[in-house]
Amino acid sequence: MNLPFPVALLAGASHPESALLIDVMVLAVAAIIAALLLGKLKLPVVSGFLLAGAVAGPHGLGLVRSSDDLTMLGEIGVALLLFTIGLEFSRERIKAAGPLALLAGVAQIGLTIGIAFIGGMAFGLTSQQALFLGMVLSLSSTAIVLRSLKDRNELEAPHGRLILGTLIMQDLAIVPMIIAVPLLRGDGGSLVTELGSVALKATLILALTWLSARYVVNWVLEQISALRSRDIFLLTVLTLSLGLAGITAKAGLSPALGAFMAGIMLSNSDYAHRTLSEVIPLRDVFFSLFFVLIGMLFDMGVLFRQPLLVFGLLGVLLLGKGIVATLGGMFLRFPARIAIMFGFGLAQFGEFGYILLMAGQAEGGILRDNLAGLADALLCAGLVSMFLTPLILQAAPHFSAGQRLLRPLERLLRARGMDEADEEHGSLSGHVIIAGMGPSGRMLVEALRAAGRPYLVLELNSRTVQEQRQQGEPVYYGDATAREVLEHAGIERASALALMFNDDGILRRAISLVRDMRADIPVVVRTPLASQVQPLSELGATRVVAGELAAGEALTEAVLELLDDPPARS
Repeated sequence: MNLPFPVALLAGASHPESALLIDVMVLAVAAIIAALLLGKLKLPVVSGFLLAGAVAGPHGLGLVRSSDDLTMLGEIGVALLLFTIGLEFSRERIKAAGPLALLAGVAQIGLTIGIAFIGGMAFGLTSQQALFLGMVLSLSSTAIVLRSLKDRNELEAPHGRLILGTLIMQDLAIVPMIIAVPLLRGDGGSLVTELGSVALKATLILALTWLSARYVVNWVLEQISALRSRDIFLLTVLTLSLGLAGITAKAGLSPALGAFMAGIMLSNSDYAHRTLSEVIPLRDVFFSLFFVLIGMLFDMGVLFRQPLLVFGLLGVLLLGKGIVATLGGMFLRFPARIAIMFGFGLAQFGEFGYILLMAGQAEGGILRDNLAGLADALLCAGLVSMFLTPLILQAAPHFSAGQRLLRPLERLLRARGMDEADEEHGSLSGHVIIAGMGPSGRMLVEALRAAGRPYLVLELNSRTVQEQRQQGEPVYYGDATAREVLEHAGIERASALALMFNDDGILRRAISLVRDMRADIPVVVRTPLASQVQPLSELGATRVVAGELAAGEALTEAVLELLDDPPARS
C-alpha cells in the first residue's frame, strides 16, 4: 500500500519522494562545506554553491542525480528572485544608480547583442539563433558581481555605481527577452501572428495585474494583516506571486514574467516593505539551491570533447564582453580606469542567461539538435566564467596596462581636464587639492569657501565636472592616481591634499604617488572602513577619517545628548 508522502516519511517507509529530501540534504551539506572553504579564500558564497553542485552532481562524484523535482525547486527560486526584483523596482532605486549608469546598461546590452548577432550570422547561425545568442551573452551575474563588490566595499565607488546601474537594466531587460523567446522559435509560423498573440496575452495579464493592484491587493493584505499572523501573510504573498507565475505559464509565457509582475503589483501596496522582509529569507534559500543546480550542469566531458569551442566562448565572455563594456564606459566619458573596472565587472555569464538558454531549448526551435553542442559548451564556459569572476574583480585594480593603451581615447572623449585649466586655477598656490566631489567633498568645499581658503577639485564624473563648472567652481576632470594630473593641479605648491574615494585601490595608488612626488604635503584621507585606517596611515596618509568611526561617534554623541536632555513626549 502506498502511503501519502508525509505519512510514509514519519513511518520510515521507503518512498520515492524521500529521495528528494536526501538529495537536498546532500547538496546542502556540500554547499556549506564549499562555502566555508571558499570563505577562507575570501571568495563569494555563490562560487561555493557552484562548486558544490559541480562536485556532488552527476558529472562529478555522482552523489546527486538531476531530477524534475530538483529543477522545480530551482525554478521556484528564480520566480522568487524575479518577484523581489519587481518589489524593489522603484524610481528611487533607478535614481540612486544615476542616469549615466542606466545609459551604460542600455549601451552594454545593445552593443553586446549587436556584435553577437553579427558574429553569429558570420558563423552560419540563422537570424533568430544569432539574436537569441546575443540576448544570452548580454546578461551578467547580478548575484556574484554585487556580492563581490559589496565584500570589497566598492558599491559606492564610481565603477560600482556604473556596474549597479547596468545590472539593474539587465534585470529589467530579462522581462522583454523572456517574452521574445517564443517569437524566435522559427517553426514556420507567421511572426505577425506570434507577436500579436504574445502581445495580447501580455496585455491581458498586465491589465489583470493593474486592476488587482489598484482595487484588490491592498484590501486583501489589509484583511490578512489584521489577523496578526506572519504565516498567513507569507502564504498569501506566495500565493499571489506563484499564482500569477502559474497564470503566465498557462498562457504560454514565462512563469518568471508572472512572478516579476506580481512583485510590481505588490510594490505599489502599503505592504511592500513587509512583503520584502518576509520573502527575502525564503528567496535566498531557494535561490542558493538554484546556483547549486546550475553547478550540477557543469560537465568536464564537454571541455574535453569541444575544447576549442569552450575556450573560444570563455574568451568571448571574459574578453569580448569586457572590451565591449569598457569601450561603452569610455564613450560615456568615464576615465580609463573606471571603464576597465566596469568591463571586468560585467565579463561573465549570468544566471538569467542560463534561464534564457533553458527557455530557448525548451521551446524546441531556437537551438536545434545540431546546435545542442553549442548550448552545452556555452554553459560550460559560462560556469567557469562565473567561478572566476571574484578572482578577476580582485585582480582588476592592479591592471594598469589597459589604462595606458586607452589614454589617447580618454583624452579625446573626456571633460575639461587639468591640462586645460583656467590661468587663475593653474597658478594657484597654498591651495587645498580635493580629489572627489561626493557629499564629503562638497562639505569640505563649503567649509574652505566660508574660510576664504583657495581650493581646487579633481573629479572623475564628467557630468559633475560640467555642472560644477557652470556654477563657477574650480572643478576639473582628473584622476588623482595620474602623475601629470597632480602636476597640473599644482601639487608642489599645494598646502594639503584631501582624498575622498570609496575605492581602496585608488586611495592606495594615490597616496603612494603623492608621497613619491612630495613627501611633506599633508594628506587627509576618507575611507569607509575602520580596518583601513592603519594600513593607509602606514602607506603615508597624514590623517585617515573612517566613515564607520565617524558615524559611530556621531551616533554616540546623539544618544548621550538625548539622555541628558530627553525630548518631551506629547
